[in-house]
Amino acid sequence: MKKTNLMTLLSFVLLIVMVILVMILWKTPSENTDDDTRVPASQQTTFVSDTQTDVPDTSKKEKPKESTRNSADETKPEEREMAAVKQASVSMKDALFIGDSRTVGLSEYGEINGADFFADVGMNVFNIHKKTVAVPTVGKVTLTQLLTNKKYGKIYIMLGINEIGYPFDNIISKYNELIDFVHGKQPSADIFIQANLHVTKARSDKDKVINNNAINKLNKKLSTFADGKNVFYLDCNQIFDDANGSLSADKTGDGTHPYGKYYMEWGQWLVNQTALIEEG
Repeated sequence: MKKTNLMTLLSFVLLIVMVILVMILWKTPSENTDDDTRVPASQQTTFVSDTQTDVPDTSKKEKPKESTRNSADETKPEEREMAAVKQASVSMKDALFIGDSRTVGLSEYGEINGADFFADVGMNVFNIHKKTVAVPTVGKVTLTQLLTNKKYGKIYIMLGINEIGYPFDNIISKYNELIDFVHGKQPSADIFIQANLHVTKARSDKDKVINNNAINKLNKKLSTFADGKNVFYLDCNQIFDDANGSLSADKTGDGTHPYGKYYMEWGQWLVNQTALIEEG
């Protein structure tokens, strides 16, 4: 009986051991399953990493495209002009400016280095050949003497506002004669006809002679003298006008002449426009 009890006890103990073993073996797969559950997490990590790698690659592929688009835009005429405004460095040492009081202001404040100025207050196409002007480094000369004794590559003419009030056809005829005269004396020079600057709206409205309608009529006719080869037309009113097409009141003290500080802007604009024409 004792032997039987001992066997029973041993069997019971063995059974407990087996149960424990089964439980251990059962728990191990469960833990392995938890590990397998974390596997997608590692796969997600790998996926995120791949995605992050793809983003820079996509970015690197797109950036050249953006750069190409920007480069293409810069080749447009308006972009080239903007670039020229910032970078133009055309020499003005072979330039001559002919004009009235606004050109006198340009000579004093425009900072157009190296250029000569044949300009005087009240100068116009009717008296230009009678005028004697002191040209720095040259001396007191008439226009004929200056053009005969010195060679220029660029000649800028801005005349007309003092002529307004004369018969229109006479003005145009004399202006045309002046261009022919300058071209005859300097056949290799480019001639730039500058549009006459507008006056302020306040002056234009009250002045029956010198007003923006008369100035626009004259400028329009002068623009027809340009051939795009040796004679060019430049209208700098775009940098002085207000929204109404008049000289901005905040840029002038007398309604006609720009303040000194704006002549420098005008001078740089002329240099830039000349560079665009020469490059074209």
